Parts: sequence; structure tokens; C-alpha cells
Amino acid sequence: MSAGMSADTTSAPERTVPVRRWLLLTAVILVAVNLRGPIAAVSPVLLDLRDALGLSAGTASLLTSVPVLCFSIAAPAATLLAARTGPERAISIGLVGIAAGTLVRSADGALALLVGTVVIGVAITIGNVLVPVVIKRDFADRIGSVTGLYTAALAGGAALTAALTAPIADDAGWRLALASWGVLAVLALAAWLIALPARTRTVPQRATGRAASVWPHPIAWLLALFLGCQSTLYYAMTAWLPTILVDTAGTSSTIGGAAMSLFQLTGIATTLVIPPLATRLTGQRGLALLVAGLWLLSLSGLLTAPGGWPVWSVIAGLAQGAGISLAFTLVILRARRAESVAALSGITQGAGYALGASGPFLMGLLLDVTGGWTVPLLALLGTAVVLGAAGLAAGRGGVHVDARAS
Repeated sequence: MSAGMSADTTSAPERTVPVRRWLLLTAVILVAVNLRGPIAAVSPVLLDLRDALGLSAGTASLLTSVPVLCFSIAAPAATLLAARTGPERAISIGLVGIAAGTLVRSADGALALLVGTVVIGVAITIGNVLVPVVIKRDFADRIGSVTGLYTAALAGGAALTAALTAPIADDAGWRLALASWGVLAVLALAAWLIALPARTRTVPQRATGRAASVWPHPIAWLLALFLGCQSTLYYAMTAWLPTILVDTAGTSSTIGGAAMSLFQLTGIATTLVIPPLATRLTGQRGLALLVAGLWLLSLSGLLTAPGGWPVWSVIAGLAQGAGISLAFTLVILRARRAESVAALSGITQGAGYALGASGPFLMGLLLDVTGGWTVPLLALLGTAVVLGAAGLAAGRGGVHVDARAS
């Protein structure tokens, strides 16, 4: 009996560690669902929003551009918040902000819509910057697979809101349809708070020093350019794909929303494949060129044969999933320490999303000026070429932004 008790006593701690990691992994996935979903929810009801509030195409595009601009402006603040409170509590604050902003955005009036959008953007930024830090620190032996699950959850959350917002709006109106997604943030916060006590008890906080040391490194700015081009393409498509199809292929808004869901959903496949593959390769140049090629093919298809939108939506989905997962994986691979990942993540996202924020707005502006989609789509094709060049340079293996300090 004593032997059996001894065996139970020694095996319990061994079982506890995996359980804690599974709790944290589940929480990371649920947090990720909220980091794109609130933005993707807007495009299926964008026409309803424009009609209800009398918004021009350029002004309406701000509902997607403003959160991405917040990603840029608030990225350094997210790093500072983590240094003061720790990544876990900072992410909790971000989830509260997402829930609050989602409710405010759905209140009456254009001002509430804008204020809520800003709050959502700032809150999402915290997760954008800090979840990769948690992955690097707590899943160092599973960076590829966990990054894949994280980016798959980003795409899954966007696909979920893109698919269901329009049907909900048909029954309950666009305000309630947008507000309903606050439930996801509450669910993620509950899971995160359950995982948080175990994490903070067992792993000491580490200082976030050496942040300034990554600024001069060319790789930091190449990654920022790669992420910026990827974000420009992704958010431009997220904002305008349903409208493009309504205008050029004669689809309904519901079909446009379905195409958006297809675009978001198919990205899950490449988000699961690219990070594990990237971590096994010495360099990632070939993967960067693959991403650029998929974008070029899908955008060319939308420009020349919009009636084939199911094919182009799938290819664009594969491109965006591969692009974002490769960008985040490169941020993790190009730094040796967690604090350097935090600094590199803040710089890359701060500069990259500043560029990415221009995508939806410039698409709307070019649409207003030219009255058609040819020029906007040509601009995106040029962006895909730049993405390929940046990825080719940033994908060179064996380079770390904190190599001198190691």
C-alpha cells in the first residue's frame, strides 16, 4: 500500500505540468480567436453601416484601418505595459478592452462606432505583441506547432465572425450582430484567468531589458516591411472582398460574406503547416516567395476573372494564412531570448502595422477616385511584389537581432 501511495505521490506532479501547459495553450488559442474576429466582423455588414450612417467608402474603410493603425501606435505601449505588469495581466487587460470596445462600437451614432473601434484596436495590440512572447517563453520546445495553432486561431476567429455576422444581422440588425462577438472576449478572459494563477506561481517574471538593442538591426526593419505588406494585403481584402464581389461579380452581400469566410477559413491550413516547416528549415526564403506567389495569383484572378471568386478566395486565404504565420514565426526565430522577442515584436508590429493600416483606406480612396476596382487591385499586386522582396531578404537563416548580447 505504501508503495502504491509513493507511486501516486511522485506521479502527481509529473501529471500537473502537462495539465498546466494544456490550460495555457487553450487560453492562448481562445485569446487568438479575439485578435482578428472583431475586425473581420465589419466587412459583411459594411454596406448596411454605410447606408445607416451615410458613410463614404473612404470613411467606412476606417473601421478596418483604425484598428490596424492602433496596432502600430500602441505596440510600444503594450511592451511597456508587459514590463510593468507582466504579459499575463497585460493580456487580461487587453481582453477586457476588446469586450468593452465591442459593446461601445455597437452603440448608437458614428462617434460611438469610432470610439469603440479605437478601443478594440488598442486592446488587440496587447495580445498581438505579447502572445508571441508567451509562446517563446512557455513553449520553447514547441515553437512551430504552437505558433501554428495560434495563427490558425487568428484565422478561425476571423472566419467565424465573417461567416455569421451577416446572417445575425439579417435577423437582429447590424448593431446586435457586431455586439454579439463580445461573448468571445469574455470566454477567452475566463480561460485566461484560469490559466493565469498556475503560470504566475510556477514561472518567475523576467525583466524586459535590451529592448533598444534590436532597433538598429536591419532584420527588424525587413520583418516590419514584410509584416506591413502582408497586413496591407490582408486587411484590404478583409475590408473590401465582399464589396469587390458585389460590384464585379454580381454576387449578393450574403455570398460576399461567404467568400470572406472562405478567405479566412482556408488560411487555417497554411497557418498550421508553415510554422513547423519554417522552424525545421535553415532559411525561410522559399516560404516567403511562396507567400508572394499565392498573393499574386489570387489578386490577378480577382482582377481578370472575378467570376472565379471561389478559387481566388481559397488561394488568397492560403496566402494570408501563410504570410501571417511566417511573419510571426520569423519574429520568434530571429531572437534568442524572450525579452528580445518582446522588443522585436513591438518594433515589427509598430512599424509593420503602420504600413498595413493604409491598405483598407487606400483601397477605399482609390475606389472613390477611380470609380472601379482595377487600380486598387493593381496597387495590391505591387504590394505583393514588395512583400516577396522583403521576405527574400528577411528569410536568410542564421541571423539573430540579439546575437551580440548572447
